[in-house]
Amino acid sequence: DQSLVLLPEYEQRINVLKALKYIDESCAVQLKGRVACEISNHEMLLTEIVFENVLTELQPEEIVSLLSCMVFQQKTQVEPEINDVLRKGIERIRGVAERIAVLQRECGMRQSVEDFVEKFNFGLVEVVYEWARGLPFADIAKLTDVQEGIIVRCIQRLNETCRDVRNAARIIGDPVLYDKMEKSSNLIKRDIVFTASLYTQ
Repeated sequence: DQSLVLLPEYEQRINVLKALKYIDESCAVQLKGRVACEISNHEMLLTEIVFENVLTELQPEEIVSLLSCMVFQQKTQVEPEINDVLRKGIERIRGVAERIAVLQRECGMRQSVEDFVEKFNFGLVEVVYEWARGLPFADIAKLTDVQEGIIVRCIQRLNETCRDVRNAARIIGDPVLYDKMEKSSNLIKRDIVFTASLYTQ
């Protein structure tokens, strides 16, 4: 029976949620769990990042560029040129991802720590950072070997991620992060990337 086959994995995931305090011992949803429910993609990592205040001290353009790791999945041969603030932010996010991955392994889940951490791709960090700072699209396209259409789609999806994190900030009562996520969203919603198109809608 398929449901019995999946039962061990279900129990492993429940144990992860309990360990991270998304649910309590009686499986009642806690504050972290409520936040995760507002997030549509990589909800566990984003929730942990919000609760550990990884983003709160950063500027909006830095926040949105780091969050690009949640939506960018393509391979790129170009190494982003980034400042120390972004480099430190990448290290912190990878550290949170690694902690989640180790816990998942301890609870019996099969995915390796390396595979989990590598899901989060920072190859568009420089591109998104410069876009958020107002650089024209033609100029940011020169910073990477990623196709222009993929860049457009990633920035559009990134706006959805900003909305998710803004909603998370509202639930936990963090007006500073809420305001920064609003600004982050406004910085990237401009020009050709958000022009209505039959091809991207």
